[in-house]
Amino acid sequence: MVNFIVNTMFKCTALLILMSRFALAVDSTQIAIFYPEANEPYHSIYQEIIAGSRSTNQLGLKEFLLQPDFDAQQIIEQLDSNNISQIIVLGRLGLDLAKSLPKRFNVVSGALPISPDGVSGISLISSPTHLFDYLKLVAPSIRKIHVAYSEESQWLIDLAIKAAQHKGFILDLKKVNNTKEALAFYQQLFNSPLTKEDSLWLPTDTISSNDRITLPLVLKEAWAREIVVFSSKPSHAKRGVLFSTYPDNFMLGKHLYSMIQELAQSPNQTKFSALDSLQLAVNLRTAAHLGISYSTEEKQNFKLTFPM
Repeated sequence: MVNFIVNTMFKCTALLILMSRFALAVDSTQIAIFYPEANEPYHSIYQEIIAGSRSTNQLGLKEFLLQPDFDAQQIIEQLDSNNISQIIVLGRLGLDLAKSLPKRFNVVSGALPISPDGVSGISLISSPTHLFDYLKLVAPSIRKIHVAYSEESQWLIDLAIKAAQHKGFILDLKKVNNTKEALAFYQQLFNSPLTKEDSLWLPTDTISSNDRITLPLVLKEAWAREIVVFSSKPSHAKRGVLFSTYPDNFMLGKHLYSMIQELAQSPNQTKFSALDSLQLAVNLRTAAHLGISYSTEEKQNFKLTFPM
């Protein structure tokens, strides 16, 4: 009887130790997601991204609201006390936090048009590969893509060169140093002999795709010459370009979650990508002006159409 009790106690103790170790293992898989307090529509955007991340793991994601006057040291202590080393940050404030954390934390940044700068993350800048796929869908006659860009977009153009080669497009590239040079490129382009196989791409670039200065000229001249213009900026389809792209926030959340898990398997590495979680917006009025029509089946690929 005594032996039975001793053996039972031993087994219970062993089970408690095993459960404790299991609990620690579960804790170590916790992922923190930090997001700023924001008004609409940004609050809803953050919530959609979080919902995408949470869809992958309902229990393993802890949410933290990030205040503008956040104390990085206090956050580090909070993360350590919760045994959390995998972190997703959203928005500009989230990126500030990411740069404040020690290297022992794995961090990915999202919901921001970032460029490669040593921080892992997914930029809100559209992937040229997916953008060119949409070009084939929306304007299948296009063979040549003209684009002006500045130094800030060099990393994107490097991706575009590879994507164009793979997709069978010819890229006409012009690097500009200021808005004046960008305007000169556009004026020269529209004064040159263009065909139905030519198009103009407006990347997410503060110099070459300025909404106030360059966009009005491009829209006016492209309409007069009946030239396809497409853009990486979500608002441009509404303004009159043939199509533009905008983020699928839910899928972005899923991809951020996948990226942080990949980093957990390869610590001290940096992972970065342009946005491939995209949705398509098409201006049907512009399409009609260009002589392009779409079937009902093709329109099912359009998330938004303008005029609405």
